Amino acid sequence: MMNPLNYDQLLSELIRIEKAQSPDPLESLSENLSLAVTSLNSQNPLIRPQDSLGRGGGLIFLNTELPLLILPDLHARKDFLLKVLLSEMMSGGTVLEWLRDKRIQILCVGDGFHAEKRAHKRWVKSLDEYKTNYRRHKNMDKEMAESLGLMQMIMLLQSFFPDHFFFLKGNHENILNEEGRGNHPFGKFVYEGEMVKSWTEKFLGKSFLYAYSEYEHSLPFMALANNLIISHAEPREYYSPEEIIEIHEYENIKLGLTWTANNQADEDSVSSILDDYSRRFNRDFTHYIGGHRTINTLYNLRASGRFVQIHNPMIRVVLITDQQERFNPDKNISDLDTLRSLPL
Repeated sequence: MMNPLNYDQLLSELIRIEKAQSPDPLESLSENLSLAVTSLNSQNPLIRPQDSLGRGGGLIFLNTELPLLILPDLHARKDFLLKVLLSEMMSGGTVLEWLRDKRIQILCVGDGFHAEKRAHKRWVKSLDEYKTNYRRHKNMDKEMAESLGLMQMIMLLQSFFPDHFFFLKGNHENILNEEGRGNHPFGKFVYEGEMVKSWTEKFLGKSFLYAYSEYEHSLPFMALANNLIISHAEPREYYSPEEIIEIHEYENIKLGLTWTANNQADEDSVSSILDDYSRRFNRDFTHYIGGHRTINTLYNLRASGRFVQIHNPMIRVVLITDQQERFNPDKNISDLDTLRSLPL
């Protein structure tokens, strides 16, 4: 099932969703969800090898010849994603136009739901609404307009550009707030995970809730670029490519790629993956990129400088590389708001 929109309609729809102050109706959300699931379930097996049961595996092979733009945890930042898409390239054209022309690929490291520090007060007000079973719900509606809206934009891009736009599963891709299947319940400021589940079930229904959960479980977990490996979190231990492809059978690997906190990973997990995958795929994987844990700088280095964290929720961090030159975090990672154009 192809996305019925043309490019101009896609652009208008992305802008409309970004500006929306309330969530879209169930019909629109369900249509976007269905298109994205269909796209994920029919991805090119050369890009996303299937597991032994014919499902899309956990590993993405990115095009090593095309420039790559990596985005950190978005956490309901619709404005961030739209600004990236409308950013001008130094050599002309916008990022979205480059996507249309198959000249670039974008990879998001996951975590679409749950606005972070900027929304702390709104979460506290939303908790009062949750306690009364959303008799009033204007604050939670705003949160869901941002979280669901961002994921609508993601799903549109997945269905429109299945070979060039990718979104990895993070630990916040858990709309059921479930324990198990590679998930843990989530709460940071309040009870965000349960509040999102409750709102979704009340206003969009159980069918949508569970359909959306299956979309989350169909997302990949790791991507291989020319000299970079990417997952949501620092890998807790060494995992083989075969295990990543068969990740649906390994709850511990799902957790190990989405929930690992600082200082929880094996000392040599990053180096083992980088070095072994370099031998297996005849590449020189120099760095491993992830988000998950917040930082207060442009990037943070761990694992003897080979693991690069890029999730600063207070700025718009972008990593962009032509994939032909050796990766240099000082050169390839920027604050989007400081750039007049992207360096390609």
